[in-house]
Amino acid sequence: MFLIFRSLIIVFLSFLGFAAHGGLHKWVDEDGVTHYGDRVPAKYLKEKHSVLNEQGITVQRIRSVEELEAEQTEKQKKLAIDKEKMLVERKKALRDRVLLETFTTERDILISRDARIDAINSHIQLTETIIKDHERKLAELKKRIDSLEKSGKDVPENMHKEVISVSRQLETNYQYVENKTTERQGIMADFDEDIKRFRELKAEQQKQRNH
Repeated sequence: MFLIFRSLIIVFLSFLGFAAHGGLHKWVDEDGVTHYGDRVPAKYLKEKHSVLNEQGITVQRIRSVEELEAEQTEKQKKLAIDKEKMLVERKKALRDRVLLETFTTERDILISRDARIDAINSHIQLTETIIKDHERKLAELKKRIDSLEKSGKDVPENMHKEVISVSRQLETNYQYVENKTTERQGIMADFDEDIKRFRELKAEQQKQRNH
């Protein structure tokens, strides 16, 4: 009994000794077992652990490397979002300034829009004319080839090559018209937004004048 009591006193004094030298550390091993000691083993330093005071109260919680990395990643995400928001606000402010400095009335915006649309329409119309010529040429080539094949004659190699060349030109022109049509739709949408924003800015200016 005396030996057990003496052992308990030694453990208690050891506990106080740990606390007196920077506090007692508490950690959990891979099996979920809690340990106490004057220092955390190297293999557990990257895991979360705690420091206790003389009364056994936690005075410091040290997070794991994973928690710190997750926190750092979250901070970086937040910084990226804040940066993106700042860029959006700057672009919006620049757009507002350009609108007010470039156009005096809403009619000026419409004139600018129509000029750009007319230019795109001209490119589309010209390309569509070229497409019709190529389609007609391709149809004639195929008709000649079909006629030669039906009559049992050999089709010249250069005729096949010309069919391939004209077909490729057609594909290119079809894609060009499609791209320009999409561009025209984008321009219309952008100018619709510009007109809407221009009205808002003018209303704000008028409101400020009235005050």
